Amino acid sequence: MSWKTNLSILILALSAGGLGLAAGRHWFDLNPPPGALELGASALDFELPKLDGGLTSPARHRGRVLLINFWAPWCEPCRREIPVFKSLRAEYGADKLEILGVALDEPGLVRDYVGKMGVDYPVALASTSDFALMRAYGNDRDALPFSVLIDANGRLRARKLGEYHEAELRRDIEAAIRDPS
Repeated sequence: MSWKTNLSILILALSAGGLGLAAGRHWFDLNPPPGALELGASALDFELPKLDGGLTSPARHRGRVLLINFWAPWCEPCRREIPVFKSLRAEYGADKLEILGVALDEPGLVRDYVGKMGVDYPVALASTSDFALMRAYGNDRDALPFSVLIDANGRLRARKLGEYHEAELRRDIEAAIRDPS
């Protein structure tokens, strides 16, 4: 099976089985794999190609809160998050909050969707090797959407598997702004 097929199956399971329980735990609960970053640890730095050319990395956004969101155009919860991200970025201003979308799909499909949605924040293109990046940040299911919030000092403040709803994201952003590590 291709990585897209595997990811599609995981997303369907996440969407359809998200209410199920596994061994007494909610399916969405993260159980970070061994070696995953602990909350409060220095965020990983990496470089990925940007959709519009060049490279980007979390280090480029140091000094402001950074939300890294792993997503794909075919992922419905991912699609619902985009307007929330755009709205909060506009509200806080790009000098306090930046969003970095890390898209897991073909560049042409990502470009089309980003244009259609009017995404106004940086979008990077990922490959199958970037599942290791998600795991390092604590995604024990290789599922989407997956987000990590990094404070202005480059420390991992929060991680979220599944759709980040506005109230929860706002609470996490406020905490990172109020109390940078």
